[in-house]
Amino acid sequence: MIRDMKKRTKQLRRYGKSALAHDGVLEDVTRCAEGVWNFPGYDQCRRKRGHGPNGEYCWQHARKLKQ
Repeated sequence: MIRDMKKRTKQLRRYGKSALAHDGVLEDVTRCAEGVWNFPGYDQCRRKRGHGPNGEYCWQHARKLKQ
């Protein structure tokens, strides 16, 4: 069980890494995978997924990837 959890966390992206939060926050798989600037660092986009490669992006960031 613990091995499965370690494998899963290695596959997830991390957002908000900084000097204060060394590990950051694990990816929420229901939200867009794009990192966005939100002072004081990067966070995960708040829009829901369903577009782009593997359905990992919101419609706005999926359009940016096509350009």
